[in-house]
Amino acid sequence: MGVSLGVLMPLPLNGKGVGYTCGSLASGMAGQDFNVAIVTSRSRLQLPSVDVVEVLPAWARYVPYRWVQALAGHGMEETFLACIDRFRSRRSAAYLWPDASVETVRELKRRGVTIFREQFNCHTGTAKRILDQAYERFGTAPGHGITGRTVDRETRIAEMVDHIFCPGPAVEASLLENGVPSRKLLPATYGWDPARFSGAGKRFAANEGITAVFVGAICVRKGAHLLLDYWARSGVKGRLILAGEMEPVIKEKCADLLGRNDVTVLDYFSDIGSVYRAADIFVFPSLEEGSPLVTYEACGFGLPVVTTNMGAGRIVRHGHEGLVLDPYDADGWIAALRMLAQDADYRRTMSRAAAERAGEFVWDAVARRRRQQMMDCLGHDC
Repeated sequence: MGVSLGVLMPLPLNGKGVGYTCGSLASGMAGQDFNVAIVTSRSRLQLPSVDVVEVLPAWARYVPYRWVQALAGHGMEETFLACIDRFRSRRSAAYLWPDASVETVRELKRRGVTIFREQFNCHTGTAKRILDQAYERFGTAPGHGITGRTVDRETRIAEMVDHIFCPGPAVEASLLENGVPSRKLLPATYGWDPARFSGAGKRFAANEGITAVFVGAICVRKGAHLLLDYWARSGVKGRLILAGEMEPVIKEKCADLLGRNDVTVLDYFSDIGSVYRAADIFVFPSLEEGSPLVTYEACGFGLPVVTTNMGAGRIVRHGHEGLVLDPYDADGWIAALRMLAQDADYRRTMSRAAAERAGEFVWDAVARRRRQQMMDCLGHDC
């Protein structure tokens, strides 16, 4: 008899962010002896090997999600529990993604279901500490939305679940910092899909000097304000491209830096691969993360990565695929930008290492490792 895995994904299964990550893992894990069912609000992904249960009615699956988000919450967890009941046996388990309620976790425990949880960012206790400090240093009120109640809720859930997937070492450290026993923690990674980035086009033509690219929300949490400062102070000849939606406080407080001739902001793009292909290096001074997909993607494009411990995940190693620096080490960041701008041979060496390393983190390989971890925890062989 195989294993049946019920996945609770309250967010939509779409082609980006957490939904994309969940769908990629589920699709890769599903197989003849490993059945996967996902209960979600709605899905835009094609997952032929997965049983996808969409809670929203058909008419609500094609309108802006913010219009129907409240409706999506009604009955989702009841539907998930019913799904678990349909295949519940000693070879079944629940796999919880964000925002599962304490009550549902408690009910799963009452039923004796083994519970896995995806910790896609740091524990909120650690995240709040880091981000409170970051906004204070930036001279503005916190904009992260994490409250003491949020932290308490996550702590309670972590106490009840059996196993927690930690996609990066910083995630593990944050859980330990907040009192989660190490025996619950499962080291893991995220991945990337080369097929998503087929093509050869470049968003930007070659220019004089280096092209440094940042991809993601242009916000305090991801250190965008720090990067803008370091870039300006480095004096490097070239251009900095920021691709993502900008937090208003960054636009307000970094207006002069954003207005520089060597800084370009892309708030909309349909082909992020064309942005990566135009780059010489990837720069990502994130303050709080789990295991950012953009780092895997940048390595897949053979880009040397300058990042932080949070941004490196388990793919970037200092001095190999890139440089891993303290986000507040201004001198270190400025020196790194200058060195990579001036030393093409060093860039090429890191580029080859990044591309080779990325081959270990395609989604199918990552999902197979996840499946094996689950089988081991459930006491079964593949």
